[in-house]
Amino acid sequence: MAVIIDHMTPPLDKSTLNKELTELYALINDYQSAKDKSPLLAEAKLREVFALSKKIGILKDLGLEEVKDEKELEELEHYIEEIRQTFNSYGLHTFGRAPEEKFIRTTAEAILSIEKNLSSEEKEKKLKEIEDKIRESAKRELDSLILALSGRYIPSGPGNDPIRNPDSLPTGKNFYAFDPSRIPSKATYEMGAKLAKEFLEDYKRRHGSFPDKLAFVLWAVETIRHEGIMESQIMYLLGVRPKWDERGRVSGLELISREELSRPRIDVVLTISGLYRDLFSNLVHLLDQAVSLAREAKEEDNLVRNNVVSLKDTLMKQGIPEDKALRLASVRIFSEPPGDYGTRIDKAIAMSNTWEKEEEIARLYINRMSHLYGQGFWGSVDENGKELSKDLSLFLFKKALSGTKAALHSRGTNIFATLDNDDYFQYLGGLALAIRTIDGKSPELFITNLANPHQPKQERLEKFMGRELRGRYLNPEWIKAMMKEGYAGARFIDKVVEHLWGWQVTAPEVVDAAKWQEMYETYVVDKYGLNIKELFRKANNLWAYQSVVARMLETVRKGYWKPEKEVVEHLAKEYAETAMEVGLACCDHTCNNPFLSEFTAKVLLSVPGLKPLAKSFLNTLAVVKGEHQASDNPDKKEFLKRDITFRAKKNLVPGGWQTVKGFEMEDVKLSGFSSAPLPWLYILSFLIFLFLVYLGWRRSGQRKGQRK
Repeated sequence: MAVIIDHMTPPLDKSTLNKELTELYALINDYQSAKDKSPLLAEAKLREVFALSKKIGILKDLGLEEVKDEKELEELEHYIEEIRQTFNSYGLHTFGRAPEEKFIRTTAEAILSIEKNLSSEEKEKKLKEIEDKIRESAKRELDSLILALSGRYIPSGPGNDPIRNPDSLPTGKNFYAFDPSRIPSKATYEMGAKLAKEFLEDYKRRHGSFPDKLAFVLWAVETIRHEGIMESQIMYLLGVRPKWDERGRVSGLELISREELSRPRIDVVLTISGLYRDLFSNLVHLLDQAVSLAREAKEEDNLVRNNVVSLKDTLMKQGIPEDKALRLASVRIFSEPPGDYGTRIDKAIAMSNTWEKEEEIARLYINRMSHLYGQGFWGSVDENGKELSKDLSLFLFKKALSGTKAALHSRGTNIFATLDNDDYFQYLGGLALAIRTIDGKSPELFITNLANPHQPKQERLEKFMGRELRGRYLNPEWIKAMMKEGYAGARFIDKVVEHLWGWQVTAPEVVDAAKWQEMYETYVVDKYGLNIKELFRKANNLWAYQSVVARMLETVRKGYWKPEKEVVEHLAKEYAETAMEVGLACCDHTCNNPFLSEFTAKVLLSVPGLKPLAKSFLNTLAVVKGEHQASDNPDKKEFLKRDITFRAKKNLVPGGWQTVKGFEMEDVKLSGFSSAPLPWLYILSFLIFLFLVYLGWRRSGQRKGQRK
């Protein structure tokens, strides 16, 4: 048996505005003040607003080309205010340790932020209760860990993001989610249907017609958070609704009439994670049934039926029997092979010297995700255990994806977003890349934002990512909080840049040059005066800084970002200097990337004052890769001497050990039986049972002897 002990999220607080956003907000206010007094001054302020907005790339977030009227200015102002009001995580959570008192308060305020109708007294009382639960969480986490290691009982309780579910506090529980047979509930289905309607109305307003086909990404962790809102959207798009029994469990499905829908049934394709496939197989079957039900509706504009019939005819021409062709043509759910997880494109994208064209990454994604689920197939194996050919599976997946107009994923948490993990670009970005490779055009990308369960909304990926970027990674207060976490905080920032690169490759329309420029100015130029390089150095992780710089250089080398020449030279200089100081990080894009090394050396050699640095950089690279022996290479001797000195100073080698604070665990000898007595009782009972069996056997033998 296994147990999972839940823990607190990182502390939460409202975002502060960085210097540029503060200036932009002030310019908008200046415009509002001037428009009634001096039209000429107002026009000048509007030009300033546009210039600064364009420079920092915030217009991309909103899908705007320029700011030319009151409506667009108001949209920009509201967006900046939204960034300021968004709660973000600051730093990381340390298991068994409560946040600073300041953050205990702000986290409690974040949790209570969605409860709007509280009196001052009620609010203060609830805040105190939440603060006490946060403090209690630290002790309970450690206590539960000790109990688990001792084989003792861990109290259970609900989990989830504390803003979505305050009852998840205090942590330190053996947490549970819900009964999957009740997904979705009636209220959840109504919310999902409402979101789907809003999406369709917005799409039709912008394009003049409904989308032919939509694609969805489904994750287990997200369904645990939102309890079926994405599944409800899918069912409503198909024109299907669940039926519930008297206990609230989903008992079946029913077709919504064409008259009630007042629109065509929208075709959908679902890419699900391996964990979703395993945890929610009931929902996989339910959604598959929904597709079958929609397919059977004989309506002229039924996009599901029309696409299925067209593909069925194609398959029959290839010699596949009609019944099987119908089932194959109806499959709309795809994932990794049974028992396997992940798209694996994250590793491939990181090894950017191993591929030249994005289509190579797309092929990997399509190959991994082309396994069929539904219509009698499970991982491309039919009900008789016969496996489909790989070519047929690939063909079906590509046909299912082709024609997709938009792809949607969800976010039901206030902690995780799009750049703090690689899974998001793997699944949503990988899906977009596959569709672009097949059709020659990327689908629109949307996030169903469910972070506030009372205010769910559909957002373009550009806006969702932009708010995350400006509220967190371009926010000096967030950076300072994260760098307080030391080595792990530095590594986190490195990973953010790496994930931005993942989006650059999979969804280049979302990542423009302004994002890279802003990250460069924040983390390399240090425009906020944080002494950023020294913060990485103090964190004993200058390798993370080097990795950030190297990834930016690699983005330039691959042609995705084309900054000014001075920017490239500065990046090359920083890369080489950190290599001389601490050696190479030897991640996928540093010493394992000969193309980047050659590119860096060429840049350094092109600048007269940096030519000596180019030679030292190449020698350091050769030394790290072991291409020269120390006995006949003075550069290696000098490098090793420097490296050992650096590591000793930073307590990374024996002789420079650092005293740390933490918790010590010790073995406690208990007198008598263990404090977890059940195993002893089982053993004792079993011994008694064996003794009784033995006695019975003896007596039986004695009786047989007497009869003889």
